[in-house]
Amino acid sequence: MKILLIQPNYATESGFLDILALKLYTSSYITLQQIATITPENHSVELLDEVFHHIDFTKEYDLVGITCCTPTAPRAYEIADEYRRRGIKVVLGGYHPSALPGEAKQHADAVVIGEAENVWPMLLRDLEKNQLRPFYHSKKPADLTCFLSLKRGIGEHFFWTARVETSRGCPFRCEFCSLSNIQIGWHVFRKKSVENVIRELQSTPQKMLIFCDASLTIDIEHTKSLFKEMKYLNKKFFCFGNAHILNKDDELLHLAKEAGCIMWNIGFESIIQETVNRIGKKTNKVEEYVSVVKKLHDHGMAVIGNFIFGFDSDTVDIFDATAETIDNLCIDAPSINILVPYPGTPLFDRFEREGRILTKDWSQYTLDNVVFQPKNMSKEELLSGAHTIAKTLYLPSNVIKRYLKSIKLGFYPSIGVIGQNLYARGFYKKMT
Repeated sequence: MKILLIQPNYATESGFLDILALKLYTSSYITLQQIATITPENHSVELLDEVFHHIDFTKEYDLVGITCCTPTAPRAYEIADEYRRRGIKVVLGGYHPSALPGEAKQHADAVVIGEAENVWPMLLRDLEKNQLRPFYHSKKPADLTCFLSLKRGIGEHFFWTARVETSRGCPFRCEFCSLSNIQIGWHVFRKKSVENVIRELQSTPQKMLIFCDASLTIDIEHTKSLFKEMKYLNKKFFCFGNAHILNKDDELLHLAKEAGCIMWNIGFESIIQETVNRIGKKTNKVEEYVSVVKKLHDHGMAVIGNFIFGFDSDTVDIFDATAETIDNLCIDAPSINILVPYPGTPLFDRFEREGRILTKDWSQYTLDNVVFQPKNMSKEELLSGAHTIAKTLYLPSNVIKRYLKSIKLGFYPSIGVIGQNLYARGFYKKMT
């Protein structure tokens, strides 16, 4: 069979600099590469990322697979409807269809619920027999120990960076997290063997890597073993980590630097300890934020710091206080987000019970819109406060200032800093 796998684009327009930053500092979505890798060799597979390529609906396929999150769901449904109108079978999967399979089924011949690796081969066999089922439930976590190395270069666009997965799952299950709450089994932490990861990295042509693991600080010994082997590969990489581990394990930081780490992505989330506790991330200690950033800088690595506005304990004072904290922390690439109650999460369920969901137009469920009624401020105050901070942080003068400060960290960290700041400007275009 001839199969097309699609990553739909967000319904936003991007300028030249935004597209340039995306091409230089992002990579093909690993989900589609994983599906392509486990597809039997007797089928041909094409990958299409709509950020970079237009869809040619006149081309013939036996099956079109589309993965989507909540804000890309409306576009995914448009694409699916057009292919089905042309008589082509469509399967939908990803976080949003897993949360709302009934809704997704209205636009697809089949819906994959949960991690696709367990059910994809079965789905293809059923399609060959013309016995496609409406739903394919992945009822257990995928076994990462038997994963093959990803098939790279299937898509037409060559990325400067490559995404890598060494583990999957996050046990923290924050109230707002679509990953650990929607995907079946995604709260169960699993890992690939260090040997298999190193083998995959050796076959990956890109020098720059993005680790898409929820966190490389969940199993520290596994990560340390990986870093010890990576230092011989001459790679550079970004990765996610938890502040409380990074703050106390100097050996991990030393090994990370030797392995080629240039930047850690940390979910600080809030500068209010009560808020951090309520959302389920009690390991975050606000009083440790300063020391963890300093430690990473002392080891020659930059910091992406993520902050979210709109929690129930937030008031209008949170914006100025957070802006001051970001400046005092010397965060190299701040990320400003408005809280989003994604369908399927405990946060969405709670807000719906409380009558606080303002819209179910999923295209509005981006990080720069307000789709719920905040508790201690108006919708307009939340939107204005977040946009004002973002507009200030992403001013060209402030981006340049952060870049100049990061030069002391070294060539690659400073390049990562300017890239992440440009990427943020593009992603949060409405804010700027």
